[in-house]
Amino acid sequence: MAFMRKVLGYSLILKPPAVSGPSRRDRIMDIVSHCNKTTPFYKGKFDYFLSTSRNLSEEEFYYAFSHLPIATKQDLRENNADFMCESLNGKKDFLAEGKSPGAWEFLYHTLIKKDFYTSISTGGSSGVPTFRWLDHDDANIFAQSFLQSFRLNGWKPGENFVVFYPLKSYFTGAYAAHETALRRLFGFTMVPFEEITKERVLALLNTLRQRRATLLVIFPCVLQRIAEIMAAEGMPPFENLPYINVSGEFFLDCSKRFIQTMFPDSDIQSTYGAVEFGEIAHQSGMSAQDCKVLDEYAYVEQGPENTMLVTSLRQKAFPLIRYRIEDMGKVVTDMDGAQTITMLEGKNTDFIRGADGYSYYPSFFNALVNEINKAFGFPITHFMLRHQTIRNKTYLQMNYVMNDPEKAAAVEQASLETLSRYFSNFDAIDIRFWPYFEHDYTRKFKIIGEGDGLAEVVGGYHQRAAAS
Repeated sequence: MAFMRKVLGYSLILKPPAVSGPSRRDRIMDIVSHCNKTTPFYKGKFDYFLSTSRNLSEEEFYYAFSHLPIATKQDLRENNADFMCESLNGKKDFLAEGKSPGAWEFLYHTLIKKDFYTSISTGGSSGVPTFRWLDHDDANIFAQSFLQSFRLNGWKPGENFVVFYPLKSYFTGAYAAHETALRRLFGFTMVPFEEITKERVLALLNTLRQRRATLLVIFPCVLQRIAEIMAAEGMPPFENLPYINVSGEFFLDCSKRFIQTMFPDSDIQSTYGAVEFGEIAHQSGMSAQDCKVLDEYAYVEQGPENTMLVTSLRQKAFPLIRYRIEDMGKVVTDMDGAQTITMLEGKNTDFIRGADGYSYYPSFFNALVNEINKAFGFPITHFMLRHQTIRNKTYLQMNYVMNDPEKAAAVEQASLETLSRYFSNFDAIDIRFWPYFEHDYTRKFKIIGEGDGLAEVVGGYHQRAAAS
């Protein structure tokens, strides 16, 4: 069965990109030329660049490219149809009126005719997502970027893998409905959830065993809650799961340390991506904040105001050139052209201002917790920071989950000593301890948030009713 999946599923249906191909510069020229001719939002915008850039040196070429217009999420929201390439005209909208296709229709249009297009929504701190569209070719590239991150995690095509995602995110409902076909073709099992309970955890662990899965794909906060339930219910550590791939949120060192006790055999690695592109970069080294860009799929630049700019090198049905992603990270390009993203923080708005006027992002608090943990024998398993303003007074609240409540007083004192030094601009600082964090796990978990911090939906959580 694994051989059939590898040959039929991954080689014939999900065709991987060629091992060798055009250079990144050539790919950029190709996608820019394609957009300039076929995509309304970009038509004519790149005439001068295309006419003058071919004889430029490498340094001059990328300098010229860095002066092309930036596309924003606001552009995507207000001019969505203009980002759709002319090639989508006349294709079948899979999710027209919000209805998922039946099994035969699904297989016929995806595997045989390959004539579909479908919408997928982005997340967003505003809670109001926008949309991108995928045809067969772009969906294949989208899927290949995920598979590439799985491979870098250690997984091999033909091996079974399980995805544990919220029911209304991405296409979880449709994937779950066609579980048998997807499992036979790709070894892929979608396990959707609406809430995380003991019963749902047991069902997931049982699915991993039954499918003999080598990989679990999941959000960090969801994996944290699963590990907490396993520990609280006295479940034994889950063994013989080689790989876990997490993405979508800042992954805390204390959380990973705790999760590892319940999944001792698993190599847990992080992937960075966006609904607009698929996966963009995968963890490089031991830190989840340092990632190597998947340069077959994307070119990344440093953007204004602590953002990054991403250009998709392969997706042509809904191309994005120099698209501004509002995530904070440092883009590093080596002499050989290889790119990495270091100090990856997540949303560029996820920070609090200190008394010195400096912006403090999740990595600062991750390092603070690491130092406290090291000093007191690693009692902290999770934390989050919440801030709010009430009647012109500002409040800062540090929240902890502990595996050793007896050390709460020491952790509180150490936290206050540091926080009062950096954040004396707040009227009050409070330290609280919880058995676990109450959270709607169909939404992203924010390390730093205002109020309840639940504003950001998971991509695909809202689906567009129909193409206009």
